[in-house]
Amino acid sequence: MRRLLIVLFSLTLTTAATAQDLRGVRGDWSPLHGGGCIGGSSCRERRLRLQLEDRPVVAVRFSAHDQVGAKAEGVLRVKIDGNTVDGYIDIPRKGEVFTLEVEELRGRYLVFEPVNDDEVEISDVAVLYGRDTRPRDEGPRGPRGGGWRAYPRAGACIGGDECSRNGDRITIALERAPVLGIRFFAHDSIGTKADGKLSVRIDDTTIGWTLDILRAGKRHELDVEGVEGTRLVIETESDDEVEVKDIEVLYGTRRRGGDWPGGPREVTHEGACIGGSECGGRRARIRVPLHGRPVSSIRLYARDDVGARAGGELKIRIDDTILEYSLDIPREGRTFTIDGKGLEGEFLFIEPAEDDEVVVKDIRVRFGED
Repeated sequence: MRRLLIVLFSLTLTTAATAQDLRGVRGDWSPLHGGGCIGGSSCRERRLRLQLEDRPVVAVRFSAHDQVGAKAEGVLRVKIDGNTVDGYIDIPRKGEVFTLEVEELRGRYLVFEPVNDDEVEISDVAVLYGRDTRPRDEGPRGPRGGGWRAYPRAGACIGGDECSRNGDRITIALERAPVLGIRFFAHDSIGTKADGKLSVRIDDTTIGWTLDILRAGKRHELDVEGVEGTRLVIETESDDEVEVKDIEVLYGTRRRGGDWPGGPREVTHEGACIGGSECGGRRARIRVPLHGRPVSSIRLYARDDVGARAGGELKIRIDDTILEYSLDIPREGRTFTIDGKGLEGEFLFIEPAEDDEVVVKDIRVRFGED
C-alpha cells in the first residue's frame, strides 16, 4: 500500500509539471476561449465577443482565414468594448496570424466584427495584458525595482513559412521602470534561406534597426538610454524564419515623480503622416512616451503637402491636457516649438484637428528646465 501511494504521488507531480510546461508554451500571452466563423451567409454568428480580465490590454493575437464561402473579401474590425483597435484588417484566403498593438485599453469584451458581407474563421485568440497602473502596494519587483529580468517563456520562432503560426513578432509587457539594456539569443538555422533580420523597439522607439541574424546564431546585447514603455517588440524585417530565445531586460531604478538617475534630458520620435484619407483618417495619431517627467518644450517639423486639400491642423496634448487645439500647418512646412509648461504625463499625443493629411517629422521633447 505504501509503495502504491508513492507511485500515485509521483504521477500527480509529473502531471502537474507537464500541465505547467504546457501552459508555459504560450509565454505571457493569455488564451481566450472561443472562436469560430462570423459574417456572410454561411456563418451563424454576426460577431465574436470574448470576455477580458479587468486589466489593461497591450496586444491581441489571433489566427484568421477566409476559406469559408465562395467569395474572398473577408475583412475584420477588432474592438475592445466600443473602442476600435483596428477598423480594417484584410483577411487572406489561406489565413494568417495577426498581432495588434493596443494602447493599454481596459474593457469587458474583445469584439470581432465583419466589415464586408463575407465569412471569416477566427481561432487561437490570445491577449497580452500589461501592468495594472491603478494604486496598489509595490512588491519587491515593483516599479522602483531594478536589475535583469528574464522572460524564458516569451521566446519563439517567428517569420517565414515554417514559423508563420507564431506570427512575425514577439511582444512582451514591460514593467513600469526605465529600460537600460536588452539581450537575447537568435539564430537563422530554420528553413532554406539565410536572410534572417530583426528589429527591436519599445513602443514606437526603435532600439535596434535591422539586426543581421547568423545561421549559427549569436547573443545580441543592446544598450538602451532609460526608455520606458508598455511593450518590448522583437519583429522580423525579412521573409525568413528566426528563432529568438533567452530574452532578458535590464531595468533601472525609478525615483518618485517619474525620474531616474542618468535619465535622458530629451526623447525623439521620427514622426509620421497622420489624418485624411491617405494617412489613416481622424483616428490616426502619434504617441510619444514621457514617463511622467516634466516637459519643458516640444519641437517638431510639419507640412501639409499630401492630398488635395490644404487645411491641415494639429492638436497637441499631454495625456488629457491640451497644449494646442488647432495648430495651423502650412503647405510648404515649418518647424514649431511649443511650450511644455512643465506638465508631467505618461504620453504626448499629436493628432489631426481637421480631416486632412499632415506630415510630422523630427519630434523632440525636452524635459526639465532649459
